[in-house]
Amino acid sequence: LCKSSLLWRHFSKERRTRHSIVELYLFGILVHVFMLLCMLLLPSPSRETFYAVAALPVMLIYPAATTVVGWAMTAESARRRGEIAERVLAATSERLATIVKNSPIAIVSLDLEYRVRSWNEAAEEIFGWKSSEVIGKPLPYIPENMREEHARMNEETLRGLSIYGKRFVSIRKDGSEVVVKVFIAPIRNDKGDLEGILGILEDVTAQHKAEAALKESELRFRRLYMNMNAGIAIYKVTNSGEDVVFLDMNPAGCKITGVTKEEILGRSVRGVFPKVVELGLYDTMIEVWKTGRSKHHPVMNYRDGKLDLRVENFVYRNRPDEIVAVFEDVTKRELTLQELERRVWYRTKELEEVNKELEAFTYSMAHDLKAPLRAINGFSKIISDRYSELIPEEGTRYLGFILKAGEDMSELITGLLEYSKVGRSPLNLEIHSLKEIVDECVSTLSTRIEEEYASVQTASEMPNVYVDRTLMKRAVINLLQNSLTYHKPEERAEVKIYSERRGEWVHLIVEDNGIGISQKFHKRIFNIFQRLHSSEDFPGSGIGLAIVKKSITLMGGDVSVQSVLGEGAKFIVKIKEARL
Repeated sequence: LCKSSLLWRHFSKERRTRHSIVELYLFGILVHVFMLLCMLLLPSPSRETFYAVAALPVMLIYPAATTVVGWAMTAESARRRGEIAERVLAATSERLATIVKNSPIAIVSLDLEYRVRSWNEAAEEIFGWKSSEVIGKPLPYIPENMREEHARMNEETLRGLSIYGKRFVSIRKDGSEVVVKVFIAPIRNDKGDLEGILGILEDVTAQHKAEAALKESELRFRRLYMNMNAGIAIYKVTNSGEDVVFLDMNPAGCKITGVTKEEILGRSVRGVFPKVVELGLYDTMIEVWKTGRSKHHPVMNYRDGKLDLRVENFVYRNRPDEIVAVFEDVTKRELTLQELERRVWYRTKELEEVNKELEAFTYSMAHDLKAPLRAINGFSKIISDRYSELIPEEGTRYLGFILKAGEDMSELITGLLEYSKVGRSPLNLEIHSLKEIVDECVSTLSTRIEEEYASVQTASEMPNVYVDRTLMKRAVINLLQNSLTYHKPEERAEVKIYSERRGEWVHLIVEDNGIGISQKFHKRIFNIFQRLHSSEDFPGSGIGLAIVKKSITLMGGDVSVQSVLGEGAKFIVKIKEARL
């Protein structure tokens, strides 16, 4: 039976899940004929008995029974296959429905009247309409100016065409615009007839805006490239660094170098400008290409018989095989700079001469005024000592004014002479111990410090500094005198002198507990003859801090003050540290 089945299946023209009654009956006859032939193998008496008794029933009844059983079996098999197919179809449909529902891309279907048949959650999210609002209605998101275009696309789809990747602007429920990329295809039934349109829509608004911004940026930089005054040349490195050829050059670059773009495109830079190798620019290009690090190539004189200019380059790598050189013709700038430097030099010399003359005049005037002032002060003192009894009381008071004015004038002239001396001697910057300089200054004023019961504390250690010793001592003495002078009458003066490192600088700090300085006067106090108090309240000429400022400035430093009125002052002198 098995062999007969195999033979039947082998010679059958096609495999089918269901066979006709005739086919089943013929199969039954074939099987039982084969069985009767097998009986020939029985012994002779048994064989004859079998054929006499069973041959006719086997050929008449058994094929019919085989037909009935086969028909029942094929029917049951077909039924089971149908159930399995239905379950598979249902599962597939459910799976597809879930995919469509949860898809991040909008999926919409229309009937042949262009009415909405399905509308997934992504479509709701993108356009704002719920499915209940659009099912059975025309598409709501088509703007007025796009309706003809959309109708044309639908007609093309119904003719069997598919549309892929087209972008158009749609409108949301709230009236805002959204850019979508669409795929439109016809929907066909089992017979191949059109029954609707499928639309898959992706929200590409952000991408569209980014692309528009990129295009605008490219256009902006293109305008900059075409209109900037500096030259820009774009090169391609070929043959693993063996050569560098031109890819592009902007109009300014062509104007500077005297070439046209058509003349140079695709040509070696060494062929167009042969001197780039000798001047080191070619090596700079190769170095930038290899390392990826941008490099400035300094001003060079380029002369090759055709060109004669001074040019400056900045080279950077744009892509793995591209480098860019931004260059500028600095010929006019260099000539202008040279002329400017020449004029500045002459003006500086003139100012130096004028300053020397003014300093000499100031020194001479102050020195010459001392002699008559000494006479006035001396004779006024003699009159006060010898003839005070003969002078009326009012005259004595006037004479006191003369003596006080003479003393103030003498102090002012002394300060003016000291100020004029600052800078007259050649500047002698050397390495000195700041601690030694400060201690010498404190020692110089030790008598006054003791007489006024003042306290001056200095740091035990201070760094070495790069200064002119004379100028530095003059500055420290004047700062210390200032702190001793402007102290609160009810308190003794307390001064602290210490230093702080600030990078390559040293801050020498002179801090006191004096009357303080209002913030609005922090800069003015370093100007010459600037006094914030009358000479009756606090003696002085108003020149001391100006001497400090001038001395420190000559040494390349600076001086400033931190103070609040009534809370003391902190003077900060900024000078170079000497590092061995």
